[in-house]
Amino acid sequence: MKQYLPKSWKLRYQQFRRYSREHLFSTANFALTHQNSWQSGYQVSTLQDIKLNSYFENKTHNIDLVIQALNGLIIQPQQTFSFWHVVQAPTLKNGYKTGRNLVNGIISEDIGGGICQISCSLYLCALKAGLKIIERHSHSIDIYQEHERFTPLGSDATVVYGYKDLQFQNNLNTALQIQVSRQHQQLITHLVSLDTI
Repeated sequence: MKQYLPKSWKLRYQQFRRYSREHLFSTANFALTHQNSWQSGYQVSTLQDIKLNSYFENKTHNIDLVIQALNGLIIQPQQTFSFWHVVQAPTLKNGYKTGRNLVNGIISEDIGGGICQISCSLYLCALKAGLKIIERHSHSIDIYQEHERFTPLGSDATVVYGYKDLQFQNNLNTALQIQVSRQHQQLITHLVSLDTI
């Protein structure tokens, strides 16, 4: 029966379930405030290559949209970062383009393809900083040859709007700022602090 329901109905149901869990039955305080970039020597970072493929232009376009949403986000002590609380739904209306996606273990085209690279880089930064991981999902299958990987095997963090999120809590005694940028084929992600991390 579930397979006959329209995709939009399933998504609305999942959004309702997530909203109930996160807002009605949880005390989580989500980070939503942005500031101009902090200048600090205290940071953890990841640098990842964006691999050239037939979707490169669309992928970098989608990545740039996510960078605009995330860059400058402040995560206060005890606040929770949620990818989907900050980033808009990956739709044509929101400016996203078609890219390569992994859906039910099958490589396919879908709107917003490629944005998982940013969630992967944020996940690695959160691990390096010792933050508390609340929600993280790996891809359903490994689709990469060793030379194609942008993140070490087992350190990915996929995001699927309404279904799978990346969430981590700032369990440090200092506020953090997300700083993300792209220089053509490189994605640079920092968690920056005004105090030592």
